[in-house]
Amino acid sequence: MILLLSAVVAGIISGIYFNIHIPNNLTTILLMFLVFSVGVDIGSEEKILSKLKINMKNILFQSILTILGSLAFGALAIFFTDLNLKESLGASAGFGWYSLSGVMISNLYSPVLGAISFTANVIREILAIVLIPLVAKWSPLGAVSIGGATSMDTMLGVISKSTDKETTLIAFGQGVILSLSVPILITLIF
Repeated sequence: MILLLSAVVAGIISGIYFNIHIPNNLTTILLMFLVFSVGVDIGSEEKILSKLKINMKNILFQSILTILGSLAFGALAIFFTDLNLKESLGASAGFGWYSLSGVMISNLYSPVLGAISFTANVIREILAIVLIPLVAKWSPLGAVSIGGATSMDTMLGVISKSTDKETTLIAFGQGVILSLSVPILITLIF
């Protein structure tokens, strides 16, 4: 975890002081390589398809709990902000997918709320980087929930390193389901 946090801090400092520009396609290629590597690790597991079938109920249950928990805690924001319930639920319906949720909400409702959603989901991803290794010691599936939709891509490596292969499989499934849910829920809310 210290190595991961050090890499993030070094990247931020490099971006601020050295004006390093990394092409978008390089970031995408590296992310795809990370996801591919975890996929190879999952795929090398014996009887992976039967394990996926066995874990489907867990994946669905995990996804539903993550969606409900994210929306419930998002709804609590009405007590601490000027957002109404619709805005609060909409902003939290990104489940960590800041690039999509921010743009969708900006187009469907308000650029200000889109910026709020973007920021909230970026903060969720940063917290996930820090918290997943810590929470995984006590609750591996709780750690998966923190990642939200990003548990299938950017957080998959952190989850894989912090948990076991079965939990990583559940994380990937949760990420797929939440990623599919984001555009649907945001459209329904707004």
